[in-house]
Amino acid sequence: MTTSRSHLVAGLVALLFVTTACGSGAASAGPATDGGPGETPAATQEPGEGSLPSGDSQASPLPPGAVAIATFGDSLTEGDCDDSGRGYPGRLLPMIEKIRPGSTMLNVGHSGWTSGDLANTANDPPTDIAQAIDSSPDIALVWIGSNDLWALYEFGPEPMTSAAEQEDLAAYEANLDTVLGRLADRGASIYIALLDDQSKRPCVAAPADPSAPDFPETTKADLALMSAHVSAYNDIIRRKAAEYGAVTVDFYDTTIFTDYATLCSDGNHPNDSGYDVIADIWFAALEPALR
Repeated sequence: MTTSRSHLVAGLVALLFVTTACGSGAASAGPATDGGPGETPAATQEPGEGSLPSGDSQASPLPPGAVAIATFGDSLTEGDCDDSGRGYPGRLLPMIEKIRPGSTMLNVGHSGWTSGDLANTANDPPTDIAQAIDSSPDIALVWIGSNDLWALYEFGPEPMTSAAEQEDLAAYEANLDTVLGRLADRGASIYIALLDDQSKRPCVAAPADPSAPDFPETTKADLALMSAHVSAYNDIIRRKAAEYGAVTVDFYDTTIFTDYATLCSDGNHPNDSGYDVIADIWFAALEPALR
C-alpha cells in the first residue's frame, strides 16, 4: 500500500485479485500499550514494563563473524512513507554492523504484498523472494499479514461470516508454512513479527475525512471483528514460530501505529521516527544471538 488514498484504493483492488486467485489469508495484531519511541530497548523486558517489547523467545547464538540478513514483508518492510528511503532494514544494518562488521542486508519487502504473495513466489527461482531464500541468509526477518487483513475486511463478504474468517486463517497458516519451511530448510535463523491491531490505526479508527475513508467497505462492525481476528493470527504466528524454531518479535504491544509521533500523515504507515523505533525492536530481539 502507498500513502495516498488513491494509491491505497488501487492497491487494494489489486489485492482483491491476488486474494481471489491465491487464497491468501489474513493477519493483523492487537492493542497498543505503553511502548514509546526514543527509549533504549531491553531484550528481557515484559511488554508493558518499558518502551520496547521483546519477542517471546531467543535464538541460539550465531557463529562469530559477519552475517547475511534478508527481510521479507510488505510496505512496512519496503519502507513506505519513510523520507530517508531506508525503512527499518536500512536503519537496522548499521546497528548490527557495530557488533558484526561486514554484515549485509537484503530487503525484499514489497508494498501491497500478502502472505500469499510471499508463499506463491517462494518456490519460483526467478523471483527475488526465491533468490533471497536460496541465498541461505544467516538471519531472516519476516513481517507479513497487514494486507491480508485489509483485503479480508474490505473485500470479503458483508456482513463478514465466520466461514470466511476460518478459511482466511487456514490460508494464512498454510502460507506461513511455505515461507518458514523454505527458510528453515536453508538453515536461516528466523525472526517473525507479531502484528499490531490495525483496526486501531487512525486511517480507519479516526479517518481525517470520514466522508471519504481510505477503506470505505470496512465498517465499524468489521473493525471489531478485525481486532478480535488478530489474536487468532498471532496465535498462528506463535505456533509456527515454535514449529520452525523461530523467534517472535512483538509489534502487538506498541503504540507505533496509533501515535502520530511515529505515524505518517496517512495514519497507516510509520514515519521516520516510527521506523527508528521499529529498527530498535528488531535489534533488541536479534542482539542476544549476535553477541
